[in-house]
Formats: sequence, C-alpha cells, structure tokens
Amino acid sequence: DEGRRVESLSIVDQTLLRILACSIIATISFFCAGQAPPSGGPPDTTPPEIIGSYPLPGSLNYRDHRFNLAFSKYVDRSSVEGSMFISPSVGQLTFGWSGTEVEIQFSDSLRPNATYIITIGTDVVDTRKNKMARAYALPFSTGDHLDTASVSGRVFDPAPGGVMIFAYSLDTRDPDTLNPARSKPDYETQTGKDGTFNLTNLAPGRYRLMAVRDQYRNLLYDPQTDEFGIAPTDIVMDSLRLRISGRQYQLTREDTTRPFLSSARSIDRSHVLLKFSETMETTGVRLTNVSINDTASGSQLPAYDFSFVDGSSLAAQIYTADQESSKTYRVRLTKLRDVHGNFLEMPPGSGIFLGSAVPDTTKPAMRIENIQEGDKSVQADDSIHIAFSEAIRSLPFERGFHLTDTARHVVTGGLKWWNSAQASFVPSKPWPLSTPLVLRIALDSLRDLSGNHFRDSLWTRKFSTVDEKSLGSIKGEVRDDSSGARGKIYILASNISNTQVKPRRLVLGTPGPFVLDRVIEGRYTISAFRDADGDGSYSYGVPFPFRPAERFAIFADTLRVRARWPLEGVVISFR
Repeated sequence: DEGRRVESLSIVDQTLLRILACSIIATISFFCAGQAPPSGGPPDTTPPEIIGSYPLPGSLNYRDHRFNLAFSKYVDRSSVEGSMFISPSVGQLTFGWSGTEVEIQFSDSLRPNATYIITIGTDVVDTRKNKMARAYALPFSTGDHLDTASVSGRVFDPAPGGVMIFAYSLDTRDPDTLNPARSKPDYETQTGKDGTFNLTNLAPGRYRLMAVRDQYRNLLYDPQTDEFGIAPTDIVMDSLRLRISGRQYQLTREDTTRPFLSSARSIDRSHVLLKFSETMETTGVRLTNVSINDTASGSQLPAYDFSFVDGSSLAAQIYTADQESSKTYRVRLTKLRDVHGNFLEMPPGSGIFLGSAVPDTTKPAMRIENIQEGDKSVQADDSIHIAFSEAIRSLPFERGFHLTDTARHVVTGGLKWWNSAQASFVPSKPWPLSTPLVLRIALDSLRDLSGNHFRDSLWTRKFSTVDEKSLGSIKGEVRDDSSGARGKIYILASNISNTQVKPRRLVLGTPGPFVLDRVIEGRYTISAFRDADGDGSYSYGVPFPFRPAERFAIFADTLRVRARWPLEGVVISFR
C-alpha cells in the first residue's frame, strides 16, 4: 500500500508539473504575441510615426543628459539606432528600449547657448518593413534662443527616398579645402520617399549642401560607392533671408578609376584588336596618339588607322603595316580618355602582342544600329547610325549608299564619319512624315582597307517615318530670373508610355517661348538644363575639388500629348 501511495503521489506531482509548465508556456506565448501585430486581416501598410518626445520640439534651456522618443507602433530597433543623427555631435549614444519607446543617453556635455537638432531619418521601419514617410526633426536649445534658419528642396532620382542631405558650414572652414570624403557635415537630414527634404533650425551663415546616398552610414561621402548630387551655388542665410526653398539635386556616381588596356592581340598580319576596361570616349582619337614598336629592336611598326569597331567603345582595331610572326610588339596609346574624362593608364607590360603572318581575308560586316526592318517610328529629324566590324574605305561606300522613297525619289543628305568604322547618314532637311523609305547599299561598295568585299549584290532595309496623324506638340515658355545665368537651354521631352520612343530635344539660345513639334502621342516628362560649360550634356559637378553642377529644371506634372492636338501653357522655371 505504501508503494502504491508513493506511486500515486508521483503521478500527481508529474501531472501538476505538466499543468504548471503549460501555464507558463501559455503565459509567455500570450505576452510575446502582444509584441507583434495579430495575424490575419489586410496587410499593414501604415508607416510608423513619432508621436511623442522628451524634450518637446523647440524646448529652451535644456539641461538634461537624455531624451526619449515614442513611436506609433513597434519598430525595428536597429533601424532606429542607425537612422538617428544629432547636430552638433553629443558623443556615444546608449539606447534603452521599452516596447514602442526608447530612451537615449549621451556621453558628452552639451554646449551652452547652442541649438541642437535630433533627426530621425526615413530608413526607420516597423516590424512589417514599412518605412517612415518623412524625416523627423527634434530641435532644442541649451540657451534661451533657438536658431530658425531652414532650407528645403527635393532630390530627383528614380529612387529618391532615404538620401542624406549634408550641410557644411563655410563660416568655419575654407570652401576650397572642404572634402566631404573626410569632413562630416554640421547638419544633416534625410529625404522622404518622394525625395523632398526640410533641413531646419540652422544657424545663420554660409553653407554648402550636398545630397549623398550614404551606403556606409558614416556621414562621409565615399567616392565611387556613394551617389552624390550638388547644387550650382552655395547658400547664405541671414536675418533678411532665413528660409530658402526649391533646392534641387540630381544624383550620379563619380568614376575616378583610370581605364586601362585589358588586352592586345593580332587578328591577322595587318590588324591588332584592342580591348579596354571601361567605356572609352571615341571622338577625337588621332593616329598621333598611337605607336607600335618592336620590343627587341625598338623599330616602329607603321599604323595607318585606329577605329572603334562594331559600334562598341570597349574595342578598337589598329590597321598596321605587315607584321612579322617572329616579332613581339608593344602598342602605346596616349591622350585617350574614358567617358568620365579619366585618362588611359598604360602600366608596364601592357599592350604587348605577338605578330601574325596570317593574311587578311575577312570581309567587313555592317549593322544599322537604330532602325530595324519594318520600323514605323522613325522621326523626321533622325539620322541613320551605321557600325562596321572594321575600318572601311569611305568613298566606295558613299557611292554605294542610296536612300529613296518608294517612288525612287532620292532623300538628300550626307554621311558623317566618326571614324573609319562608324558613320551616320544625316538628312539635309527633315524627312517627310508618313512616308515609306528604302535604304539600298551595294555590298561590293563595302570594302575594308585590305580590299576585301562581297560580290555584287544589294542589301536593303525598308522602314517608314512616323505617321503624321499620331503626332502632337508641346508649347510653352522657359523662365530664368537669375541675373548671372548663361549657357544654351536644352529641353528634353521623354515618353514614359513607350520608352522605345526617342526623346525629343530642343535647344534654345535664351529663355522665352518654345515649341516641341512632331511629338508622338503619349505621357511625357519635361526637363531642361542650362549648358554653362558648353559641352552639350548636363554636368553634375564634382564634390572635391569642388565644381558646381549646372542648373536644371523639371516640370512638376506628367504631360499627356494627344495626336493632332497642341498642348500649351507649359512653363519651365529655373530657380
């Protein structure tokens, strides 16, 4: 009996332990479940917000060594800690979390009579990965005065959210020596998902602003890693102008890496193929920039032509005098640059190749780059771009090139040779609209420098200019009130309904009325820039040594162009 009682008590004890364990697990599960949103129902897409703070925004005579924030919902704590910026710096931060609230303590003493700004950036996410819609600023002062200068604007980019805006005081440093890769900003904020920003509570003074997609979150600009945007001018804020709006930035990535010759090899006894590490600038290359020498004797191998081939800016060919297969040569190139302006690097050992005794028997190939067979969207002012597999003789090709309408009426124009392997046919006047055209090329006119060519046959390509009934127009005015504005104005209309449609471009000498005609119907964005340096393309500027960006303007709304209907009243304003 005693044994049975002990066994019964043991069973009861085990049962009680199981019940107690289940109760503890259920309690833990209940409280843990309370920290996460309930399952089921529509997805949560509401962005988190900051609904309370200590101190309150705008507080004066602040003396404490901590501050608190309360969020509207549970947030990813690490995203908050990585998105918090305090200007001026208050040293090391310590975070203490309790539910949706956080207390932050700092190690340094606060400066007397100084305005501080705590900024919470838009990279803060909740437990459902919803980002804050806009940055949050909490200004306070250790004195009886709060700085109130502010600057606002927008970053224009396909992904404009979460970009840092750095503000550097130029009153305390030499503008010429300011290197954002080494100097942290005096103030910072972050763009909202639409690219807008508002940098508040700055002290009056002179500032340089810079937009940076800060990949390392180190408040430094890291060249070739971070995208950047700079403005055409610095700003000055004083008692007469404490608020500046309308600052605009476009992002780009700086390329400071010098290109190099990745390979050189003989194709045959009269051709050397060169390949480059980066996209090269193909215009302005001269034979005087090219030399080839025997590595043993130093004697020169004559070069007769240098051309980028196959429509590529990564590969070029040199046409040479006959090489000798028993010799090793080295090619040297000078003054060649990539498309970012970096000069070609020729380290020791590069450009070396073995000569060839193989004769050149390869016939040249040709490709029309921008117009396909049956294309019906060719604009009246388009050119025909032609790429060749190697350098060809221009005069025979020009004699064998014929462009006509279907009634055999010749379309007048001329071939512009970019190099011996790239050309464009430029019409002497706009092509007639709604017109079928035929390009005929006699293939025996396609001859390389060694004389190789095809037999007498005819190559054709049929296409049509765009239907006049599908075209509309955009009319408006360009305004620029800046007294020091200079440079031609380039206007670009981009079709976002059909990205295959070539953007329409117009150049104005001065501000005033404009008309973009022959615009294919669709939805368009309109942008413009002032070409201050006269190179025909938008210049983003350089962070260091500092070179300002060119001024640009973007029309705020998307435009709907309808066929045979003028769209009027478009005003493009340069700020």
